[in-house]
Amino acid sequence: MFTSRNLFAAILSIMVLAITVLALLGIWGLIEWSYVQKYFWKSVQSLVVLLISAVVIYLIQQMFHKDPPVQDRTRADI
Repeated sequence: MFTSRNLFAAILSIMVLAITVLALLGIWGLIEWSYVQKYFWKSVQSLVVLLISAVVIYLIQQMFHKDPPVQDRTRADI
């Protein structure tokens, strides 16, 4: 079952893979280098924005969805 964390991880992994393939194709000359330069920086900026927003969402979830404290159960109750 996918949680939001797994979904963010999958999306970011796919974006990193796409950027890597685009850069490798540009290095090997299979696509025009100006095309790589144009879309590479847009892709990196998009990735940074997604990472920052994922961190903010994660922090908000951690702040508002705290579990109640667990009582100390190590001592014997008499």
